[in-house]
Amino acid sequence: MPAFEYEALDPAGKRTKGLLSADSELAARRELRRRRMAPLKLHRAGEKPATAGVALPRLFAPAGLKPADLMSVTRQLSTLIGAGMPVEEAVGLIANQAEKTPVRRILMTVRGRVTEGERLSDAMAEHASSFPPVYRAMVAAGEGSGGLSQVLDRLADYLEKSEALKRRIGVAMIYPSVLGVLALVVVGVLMVFIVPRIAEQFTSLDVTLPLITRAMIALSEFLQAGWLWIALALFALVLAASVLSQRPGVKRAVDGLVLSLPWLGNFVRRIESARFARTMSILIASGAVLPDALRAARRASANAHFQDRIARVIEAVEQGSGLSDALRSTQWFPPLMVYMIASGERSGRLDDMFARAAEHLEAEVDGAVSVGLSLLEPGIIIVMGGLVAVIVLSILLPILRLNTLAMGG
Repeated sequence: MPAFEYEALDPAGKRTKGLLSADSELAARRELRRRRMAPLKLHRAGEKPATAGVALPRLFAPAGLKPADLMSVTRQLSTLIGAGMPVEEAVGLIANQAEKTPVRRILMTVRGRVTEGERLSDAMAEHASSFPPVYRAMVAAGEGSGGLSQVLDRLADYLEKSEALKRRIGVAMIYPSVLGVLALVVVGVLMVFIVPRIAEQFTSLDVTLPLITRAMIALSEFLQAGWLWIALALFALVLAASVLSQRPGVKRAVDGLVLSLPWLGNFVRRIESARFARTMSILIASGAVLPDALRAARRASANAHFQDRIARVIEAVEQGSGLSDALRSTQWFPPLMVYMIASGERSGRLDDMFARAAEHLEAEVDGAVSVGLSLLEPGIIIVMGGLVAVIVLSILLPILRLNTLAMGG
């Protein structure tokens, strides 16, 4: 019997590696599923896995499903499965109609595994970058409860809301981005072309230049002489940051730093709380038991410190603690959300209370984004206007001093 090496998420949401024996890769995946583990990588022992090697930035990752593609596929699956079409036929129909080659390739692979007998959630595991763990967990909950089409419908609604917010931010960022680039071009032209010419005029005169003027001339000379090295250094910095951000220790440190910032930390807490509430609402409504729903919601988080708190919540719930008490003990979630969850526990409407909490928090996040975007444009104008003012002042001060000396002479 062949052996298979695997990397999977255990029931607590932690990555684990191991070796198991099975008749085929499909049987190995089923065994991992029986152990309540979500496979991320699976290959025969001794063979080089397709994803082996040093992790590179997503810029160099193979093409997969983009958020808009995943949203469209989810909505179509919900409609077709809800109409009574078998899962493999629904996936195949969407794949055949897909215009993008990567989407068609991924869906045909998923359909092939479903045809071989795998569940849809297990078939999606081969393309973990296209179907995130929490997405697969929600699909698995829907398969287990018999309400797959309803789960997919809720998932599509959630993805559409997230995509709409991203689009709104993108559209709102166009004008500030153009304004920022234009301001940088103006500052660059002043520093590289205007300041050096004026500096040549002053160096021929026996006059002590103001400190701000000398600083601007020195900065201008540095930019002219070292612009290539500056560009290379920035590229290397971005590349290093992309690679290091994939290391758990570095990511944890960055997550902690973000949370410690006054406004941004509170904003991140709101985002994570809203995502957690929305995920829990979908999973509980789909029939998932509470510990499994918490584990899946934990995987949906992008913040390591938040994941640690949810792990403590899972432990407390499994030991018999109430969910609202466990959430309150983390000191992360807003008091109103904890109160709503406690109300849902008493009334037996936990999924509804999570949904209402998610709507409330999502409205807060949307409002915070609107305020931030409204402040961004004047902020850019003030900063860039200040830079231009400093450059102009460094040019005018020597001229005014020369005029004063001429009038005094």
